[in-house]
Amino acid sequence: MLALLTARNLPQPLSLISLFLLLTAAAALLACGPVAQPAPAEGNALPAAQQVPVDVPTALPSAQQEGGAADPTEPPPPPTLPTPSYPKIKYRLQHDVVEFEEAQAAASGPSGQSDSAPADTAVFVVIYLSGNKAEVAAWLRSKGITPGGADYPYTVNLQAEVPLSLLGELSQQDGVTRIERPLQPEPANLGLEP
Repeated sequence: MLALLTARNLPQPLSLISLFLLLTAAAALLACGPVAQPAPAEGNALPAAQQVPVDVPTALPSAQQEGGAADPTEPPPPPTLPTPSYPKIKYRLQHDVVEFEEAQAAASGPSGQSDSAPADTAVFVVIYLSGNKAEVAAWLRSKGITPGGADYPYTVNLQAEVPLSLLGELSQQDGVTRIERPLQPEPANLGLEP
C-alpha cells in the first residue's frame, strides 16, 4: 500500500491527501472504542465486574442533631452574650449595680434583714433623656436627689449623684435612654460646687 502511495506516477499532492484520509479513518476507528467480544460458552463464563459504590461526601449532620463532634469546616457559632439586666445603664456602671443588688439579696437572707448588707454608695452619673425631663427630675427629687448639670433647665440631659440601689429603677423611668458615668471628672472631685 505504501508503495502505491509513493508511486511516481501519482502526483505528490494526491498521495498526501490519500495518506491524510487513511490516518483520519484509523483515528476515527480507534476513537470508537473496543469491539464487542462474543460471549463465552456457559461453562467458561467470567463473573460480571462488580460495581464498587463510590462514597460521595454529603452534608455532615450538625453536632446538635447527632450529638457528635461538630463539622470542622463550619465556623463555630458566635458566643451568646447574657442579656443585660439594665440595658440603659452602660458599661462598668451596670456591673456595679448588678453586683450591689446580688450582694444585697445574699445579705438579706430569708428573714429580709441583715447587718452585713453592702453600703449603698452614691455614684455621679449623666442621665440621657429623650423626653419627660421634668418628670424624671421630679422622680429624682421625690427620692431625695437633687438633679443638676450645666444650665440645668436648658439641657436635655441631667446629672446627679444617685445611689446604686436606685439606678435600676431610674433606668426604667419613661424618657430615660442611657445612664453612664461622665467622661470628665465630677465637680466634687475638683473641689468645685455644681
